[in-house]
Amino acid sequence: MKLIPVFVWVLFMTMNVNAQHAIPKSNNDSLLRVKQEQVDRWEQERLKKQANSRAEFFQKLAGLNPDSVTELSMNNLGLTLLPDLSRFYRLKRIDASGNNIKHFRKRDFRNDSLETIVLSENPVKSICFPANSSIKYLVINQCNLKRIPRSTRKLKHLKTLECSNNRIKRIPRYVRHLNALYEVNVNFNRVNFNRYAARRLAKIEKVLLAGNHLSSLPDNINVMTSLRRLNLADNNLSTLPVSFGQLDSLETIIFYKNRFTAVPDVIFNLKALVEMDFYYNHLDSVSEKIGTLTRLKRIYLSFNNLESLPESMKNLDQLKFLYVHHNRLTILPQWLTTLPNLTILDAGFNQLISVPDLSVITLLEEVDIQHNNLEDLPWKLISKPGIKRLYLRDNPFIEEEDKAALKKQISEKASPGADVYLY
Repeated sequence: MKLIPVFVWVLFMTMNVNAQHAIPKSNNDSLLRVKQEQVDRWEQERLKKQANSRAEFFQKLAGLNPDSVTELSMNNLGLTLLPDLSRFYRLKRIDASGNNIKHFRKRDFRNDSLETIVLSENPVKSICFPANSSIKYLVINQCNLKRIPRSTRKLKHLKTLECSNNRIKRIPRYVRHLNALYEVNVNFNRVNFNRYAARRLAKIEKVLLAGNHLSSLPDNINVMTSLRRLNLADNNLSTLPVSFGQLDSLETIIFYKNRFTAVPDVIFNLKALVEMDFYYNHLDSVSEKIGTLTRLKRIYLSFNNLESLPESMKNLDQLKFLYVHHNRLTILPQWLTTLPNLTILDAGFNQLISVPDLSVITLLEEVDIQHNNLEDLPWKLISKPGIKRLYLRDNPFIEEEDKAALKKQISEKASPGADVYLY
């Protein structure tokens, strides 16, 4: 193969490039240019409206009576600094979310009456809180934070710390010394929930750790003796440590979107449990031991692979809400009719061929049995006093040619105020 002289190659490439530039823009290029122009116009319009809103806010701020102002909202104004609010001596709440503030200064929060601060959706680099502040509620969601601001340790009256959707990796040591703190929300971060974190959260009543890619829990989780509500949704959990069953104060557990194939046995040691959420897992069955959790009021078992419900659930006489839709149930058991406090039953999107007479449940207000294989229309339930919503769509008892007649019959027999959804 002969080598092409360099000057010939350069000439060829130059001609090729020129030829490419000579080709008219394609329709796609034109569309992209039009779209970009639309985006640019939209952004210009947004900034113009934001500037007008900012000017209106400062004009209004100047005319406010300090004696009457307890709340100030300055969100989405394009602010780069907080204005001087020191004259508003009764101010309890400020919302400065959705701005461009990178640095919050001590003087921004020196007001003695200030209790709630919302700083979400700012590109925060630093926050400096003054000592002896009266702040009780701090919200710093979606600020691209790598750590909880160190000056938070000065907030001795802090009750709620909310910093979800950041990049936080650790629970700081000083959290255990914030004696007023009862809720920590670090949902959708990168928190390493290890033995140290458990000890630092030992006195917290509500801990929200959803979306942190957790595949296991620390074996000393039982040190969290004050824990009443625990949200571990959207993680990768499939097992729990034995010590989990020693969380005697726990009332609510949320395992939405995890990888459990069965409800772990340690759960059945939690006698204070009121709410249990296993939505979107891989449950094939639920142990009969669930009947020992007699304080349960809310059970969420939807989007699993359940073919039946354990008979021991008839012991749950406090149960108000039962969600079992999107499973593989073929029957609803008779014992459901003995649950005196059942208010909402959602069993839609299963394979039900029969349901008991649910009209005998006095407090029942809402029933969803849509998208099943039911042949008989539940007339008694339709006319039940107190029923508010009844979902019946996509069942064999609804036939195309009978829709008008069926609708008329139902309107005549339905309980006053009831909404019956057929289609």
